[in-house]
Amino acid sequence: MLIVVVGVYGYTLLSSNDKDTTLTIYAAASLASQMNTTSKKFEEKHPNVKVNVVYGGSSDLISQITQLNKSADIFASADYGLIDKMIPNSTDFNLQYAHNEMVIAYTDKSKNSSQINDNNWYQILNQSDVKFGIADPNSAPAGYRGVQTLQLADDHYHVNIFEDLIGANSAIRSDKNGSSYIINSPNNLEPSSKLVSKPDVAQLMTALESDAVDYVFSYKSEAEQQKSAGVKYITLPGELAISNTSYESVYRNIKLIQFSDTNKSKTITLTPIVYGVTVLNKATNKDLSIEFLDLLLSSDGNKITKDSFQDPMVPAVSTNATVLVPDKLKHYVSG
Repeated sequence: MLIVVVGVYGYTLLSSNDKDTTLTIYAAASLASQMNTTSKKFEEKHPNVKVNVVYGGSSDLISQITQLNKSADIFASADYGLIDKMIPNSTDFNLQYAHNEMVIAYTDKSKNSSQINDNNWYQILNQSDVKFGIADPNSAPAGYRGVQTLQLADDHYHVNIFEDLIGANSAIRSDKNGSSYIINSPNNLEPSSKLVSKPDVAQLMTALESDAVDYVFSYKSEAEQQKSAGVKYITLPGELAISNTSYESVYRNIKLIQFSDTNKSKTITLTPIVYGVTVLNKATNKDLSIEFLDLLLSSDGNKITKDSFQDPMVPAVSTNATVLVPDKLKHYVSG
């Protein structure tokens, strides 16, 4: 027996005899609110489907998929460029679908929080009694973007901010080559007692709320979602927010080498904070995966994204040939 369900994002065919199915999604930690809500709505439309979402740093998740052969149907990354590097071996297409921006989050318990603003934040963070945090640049886009933001800040404020905050408190080093910078992030970051590093931005926010750190480089969405827990934030000026595509030519001058002292090093070029999503080639539930993306990109999905304090991209953008995008999703896509 077939049941036809008509929804705002299309038709779904369900069999009353279908066995329970699990749809597995690997997603950036900063997408937890968005993905949890979307998954719940999807399960309501598909009562025989259980959505299992594995969260973590996007780089770590890719390693699990490509090196450890973990089984997943969908991958959603906090850096769309990471998915581009998975084409064509692990996926055929990549859809840019949402924006975010970098902020500095804190609470009223953070030292000198009454004084911090978008002009003096680097001075506050450099004070001897202040601890600040970044996600691990070797595992999470929020981490390498935080480090790259500090390198950009040197030129913006005309002060040696990177060396004062990162170079002096970790094994991370930056070398200038003309107008470009190469940041080396070794396997062991060797953070000082002043610098707190966590595997992903969600764990970093937990450290902030538990008063283990005074200030953290975070995504705006994470800070907004934690306002009820007393989290506040300052926005960063101009190109430092890493959200404006008009600065892409500037961003291309900042590169970070993950695991720079090992044979598994990877070079990350700074790009605007744009999320990407794809269905993996080895997905065991490809049709259901496409249905999930159908919801994610729909008007209902866009509302969920907005409610998660991320900005949906309408239309979504395909980073490669649109012909490779599944037919059911093409009407959401440009490029």
